[in-house]
Amino acid sequence: MKDHFLMNYNSYSLVALLILLFLGGCGDTQTQTKIVQEKPQQAIATPKLTPVVSQSVPKTYEFNLSNGSKAFSLLQVKEHHYHFSNIAEPIILVNFFSTWCPPCRGELPHLNNLQERYKGELFIMGLLVHDDIDPEALNSCIASQKVNYFIANNQKENQKFASFIAPKLKLSENFKLPLMIVFLNGKYYTHYLGSVPEEMIESDIKQALKNIEGSK
Repeated sequence: MKDHFLMNYNSYSLVALLILLFLGGCGDTQTQTKIVQEKPQQAIATPKLTPVVSQSVPKTYEFNLSNGSKAFSLLQVKEHHYHFSNIAEPIILVNFFSTWCPPCRGELPHLNNLQERYKGELFIMGLLVHDDIDPEALNSCIASQKVNYFIANNQKENQKFASFIAPKLKLSENFKLPLMIVFLNGKYYTHYLGSVPEEMIESDIKQALKNIEGSK
């Protein structure tokens, strides 16, 4: 009986020892949990769009300044440039006038003098507007006044140019006559509204010629 007890005791001791060794071994072993860190998702850069700037082509305006025959000048205006075809002179004086207008008729001899005095440098162009005179009577008027410069009697085109240029000069569409505009090398130079002395116009012509000499 005693031997049987000792044998059972030894068996229990062995089992207990194995349990202790098993538990001790499990305690020393660290279970490592691998943590996978996800990389932050990179933001996709949005390409910068360059704004498209529409470059509009400047419009060209055309006016057929004709005297009813083969003589004419096609005026082309683009931005601030005024190109008169068939005219070589650097200074162009455009005179809007009517035959019924006393100040307009009073300017005729002065414009004749200036055209004669500055031949080759100045081109004077009279544009008839707001006038119901017939072509034959107009020719008689031109002859009697001994007009020595170009007269354009295409009133439709003349008026179209008048309506175009008036707001640029800060004038109303029904501006008073005469209206004289001086262009130098295709650019606006000065203008006169109403009757002005010949000496004033000539002074500006001389100054324009000095500007031409100075730019050479």
